[in-house]
Amino acid sequence: MKEIAAAVIRRDGRLLLCRRAERPGDSCAGLWEFPGGKLEDGESPEEALVRELWEELGVDATVTGVCDVL
Repeated sequence: MKEIAAAVIRRDGRLLLCRRAERPGDSCAGLWEFPGGKLEDGESPEEALVRELWEELGVDATVTGVCDVL
């Protein structure tokens, strides 16, 4: 099982969602998701989220709250 971090970004009553890229063999391609991704070795969820937001969206983010969900 892989641990992931995802962002729920809300502004003016709206949520930010991202559309998955079209990749061969990806059964979830084209679906919508919250931005985020897998944690790298030794990375905290907060660090992973900041990194993923930068890599995926070019957004320089600061994590202001954490909610654990199983």
